[in-house]
Amino acid sequence: MSETTNLTNIFDEDINLKGLLDILNPENNLVLADDMMLSDANGTILRVSGNYERNFGFSHGSIVGRSAFDLEADGTFTPCITAEVIRQKKKITATQTINHVHKNVMTVGIPLFDDHGELKYAVCFNTVSVEQINTIQRNYQHLQDSLQQYTQEIAELRTRATSTDLVFKSASMQRLWTLMQNTANTKANILITGETGVGKSAIAKTIHKMSSRADGPFIEVNCAVLHENLIESELFGYEKGAFTGAASGGKIGKIELANHGTLFLDEIGELPPHIQSKLLQLIQEKTIERLSGTKKIELDFRLIVATNRNLEVEVQRGLFRSDLFYRLNVIRIHIPPLRQRKEDIFPLAHQFLARFSGEYEKHLTFSPRFLTFLEQYDWPGNVRQLENLIERMVITVQDPIIDTTALPAEFTGDTAPQAEPLPQQGTLAERMDAYEGQIIRESYRRCGTTVAVAKDLGISQATAARKVAKYVNGRT
Repeated sequence: MSETTNLTNIFDEDINLKGLLDILNPENNLVLADDMMLSDANGTILRVSGNYERNFGFSHGSIVGRSAFDLEADGTFTPCITAEVIRQKKKITATQTINHVHKNVMTVGIPLFDDHGELKYAVCFNTVSVEQINTIQRNYQHLQDSLQQYTQEIAELRTRATSTDLVFKSASMQRLWTLMQNTANTKANILITGETGVGKSAIAKTIHKMSSRADGPFIEVNCAVLHENLIESELFGYEKGAFTGAASGGKIGKIELANHGTLFLDEIGELPPHIQSKLLQLIQEKTIERLSGTKKIELDFRLIVATNRNLEVEVQRGLFRSDLFYRLNVIRIHIPPLRQRKEDIFPLAHQFLARFSGEYEKHLTFSPRFLTFLEQYDWPGNVRQLENLIERMVITVQDPIIDTTALPAEFTGDTAPQAEPLPQQGTLAERMDAYEGQIIRESYRRCGTTVAVAKDLGISQATAARKVAKYVNGRT
């Protein structure tokens, strides 16, 4: 039911609603309640809504017929908004005190005019109490503060959610993430270092997505896989007829493709000396010439490079230009190997499991023993090795639980949990007790809870709890 219809029902009169539209205008942002009073142009109260009498302690019919000016004079209303509207003949919004019930309410009064512009009625709407307004204001401020906090958190989560599945928990990666946030929108060259497989490409893609160039291209070039005779043409492009076998129309190089985006050169230490010189010139001038070309092409791109080599040592050995190294090494981001940030193993493993389970339409989980293996393994191949292992396990394991028994041969070294040797001496009772202990410990490692152990071994949960306490926790 609209406010206009409601008003007509309350006052049962076909009145000119010109002027009422102001208060019903959504731009006023008012919270309207059904607490209304109608008076004539002389101030005589003609009607009040039932809610008005109930909410403000008036007996039924006790104020109808009275004068708004008398109610102001005897202190029933301070001030009386109806009287003020009649005096000023304009809309008034103010706090009105209803003294006998000690309520302060925000009241809006509007004049209603006839077709000749003469005042005919005054209508007052009580909206919300001052106490409610104060509460709303406090709640609003609290919501604003919370919204600001949540907005910042959501922005960071959204950035990480769209940043090539970058997940981490370790303090070292948290510090790295902060550095990435602080430098993503700068123009500075970035050098990413770290062992093979630590995720240098993923970090470079993340920086690109966090930057103002995110809508531009991300061009990745692995310098190690380019043939030495083709590196220059692949990077800088060429005009038609540049060399035997060249495309008839020429070719745009990788660097030019990165215009208005990010150029990522992986394995930068593999560049031959003459390409290092051209790259240095490119950094200084931000222009290139295609092979056999005569025109300089101006470019605008962000340069990120990566290597698993120690470039300082390469510079000392004369294998890498020192001036190029200093140009590249403006911001250094070093990614620690996975064995030095073991807190990241579980988040990464579960992320890979979720991804590959979806790809291969399987529903798998890790056993506690397998998680122990993941944490204890050294991961010489870093994140890439972990990712490859999880994909392999998802493909090959047929059981719903991935356990160490399904590990490939290259992983079943000293780091995988081994069966405990049984004693060769002692009484039958002692040797049976040792065997039972081995069974309980193995089941608990695999299952993780006494409830699961009970189900695994077909015993009661109370028995399982007692035996785990004895054989795992050393309590009798």
